[in-house]
Parts: sequence; structure tokens; C-alpha cells
Amino acid sequence: MYDDLMEKDPKMIRIRAESEAKGEAKGEAKGETKGRTQELRMTIVAFVQVRFPTLVELANQKVKHVSTPDELRHLFQQLLHAADEDVARSLLT
Repeated sequence: MYDDLMEKDPKMIRIRAESEAKGEAKGEAKGETKGRTQELRMTIVAFVQVRFPTLVELANQKVKHVSTPDELRHLFQQLLHAADEDVARSLLT
């Protein structure tokens, strides 16, 4: 009886709908962040493959341990400005 009232109460229906919407939004945001993170990881490794091919394995290891898109963007910017392989190696270790 109590459950039936809770399910039919307009206020409870609205609260449940809002809660579900918030949960879906959080899930979508996490998915987008994960996608951006993976894309940046692939971009960094591809860049290193072209510019510093001997450091590809090091780049793979480094990007696996970086968890946020902001950190990956920063690393990519630093690699873009790396003057030589020694500088790139120091960024990846």
C-alpha cells in the first residue's frame, strides 16, 4: 500500500525522474571524458611514432598512467615543443 502511494505520488514521480536524468547525465559525461582521454592517448602515441619512433613504447607506457584529458593535453603540448629526442624522453619518463 505504501509502495503504491509512493509510485503514484506526482511529487515522487518528479523526484525519481529528476534523479534518473541526473544519473544519465553523469554517465554521459563520464563516457565523453573517457572517449576524449582515449583519443588524446592515441594522438600522443601517433605523434611520437612520427617524430620520435624509438620512443613509442615509452609513450605507450606514459599515456596509460595519465588519467585526465587536461594532463594529456599538457603532455601533448610539451611534446610538440620538444627540441629533440632527449627532451621528449625526459617528458615521457
